[in-house]
Amino acid sequence: MNPNFDAEDLAREKKVILEEIKMVEDTPDDLVHELFTQHFWEGHALGRPILGSPESVESFTPEILRDYFRSAYVAPNLIVSAAGNIEHAQVRDLISSAFGKLPGAREPFDDTPPVVVPQVIVRSKELEQSHVCLGTNSYPQNHPDRYVSYIMNTVLGGSMSSRLFQNVREKRGLAYAVFSGLSAYRDAGNITIYAGCANEAVPEVVDLCVEELRGMKAAPVPETELRRAKDHLKGSLMLSLENTASRMSHLARQEIYFERHFSLDETLAGVERVTADDVTRVATDLFSNGSLAATIVGPAPLEMTRKKLDLG
Repeated sequence: MNPNFDAEDLAREKKVILEEIKMVEDTPDDLVHELFTQHFWEGHALGRPILGSPESVESFTPEILRDYFRSAYVAPNLIVSAAGNIEHAQVRDLISSAFGKLPGAREPFDDTPPVVVPQVIVRSKELEQSHVCLGTNSYPQNHPDRYVSYIMNTVLGGSMSSRLFQNVREKRGLAYAVFSGLSAYRDAGNITIYAGCANEAVPEVVDLCVEELRGMKAAPVPETELRRAKDHLKGSLMLSLENTASRMSHLARQEIYFERHFSLDETLAGVERVTADDVTRVATDLFSNGSLAATIVGPAPLEMTRKKLDLG
């Protein structure tokens, strides 16, 4: 509420963040995701690196931070989420006392959703392994088909029994790490596949990933596989609620995206309603031809054509 933004503290923190930026460069599985996001949402705030760039970090002054703080830390931007052995009235009174004097208005901001232009990006870097990230557009957090996309991601690469893990790692031994992930924001989202593999295995790994994406559209998910995905998703959700910090974050996210609280029963019912036909429909919508973007970070120049990413 009353930050000092001392020049000496700022100079010290700049050094820390600059080292963190270098650390990303030295962590290729982080770097490939960072590069993918930058080019996937190119030109939009969502594509910017969280850490910033060396140039932006170096440019900060105490005055810049104070101006930003005054415009950003205002009541309409603030959500306080609490979970645990607490009394609602007491927490409300504490919040009122601590934050009651915050400004009640905020400055307008640009909330134009990003426009995705799928690209193929190859970054040559001296490494022992190549790192591949493939991805397509997906739904924002409050989309009616969000539960379907969660199930689809679980079937595709969201668990150790998923298609990607079984077919790329277990059956062929081409990658130690391979998985898919779903990112959903207020106005945009994406679904990505990551694989770490030998340089010479990259073309085969990409082919297998593309094949799995096509397969999600070509045939309905078998009932046993759908059941397994639902049970995995529901089990993960219920386990996360045993952690107080997870409950707190969960409440905050629901307020941000929905401005209401979804009970556990509502969420479990949403997962249970998903059918095999729903998964096929959403896969057909998201995995259209020309929608797949790719980023590769590896030890030697690699050729990757758009034709190799055709989803049919």
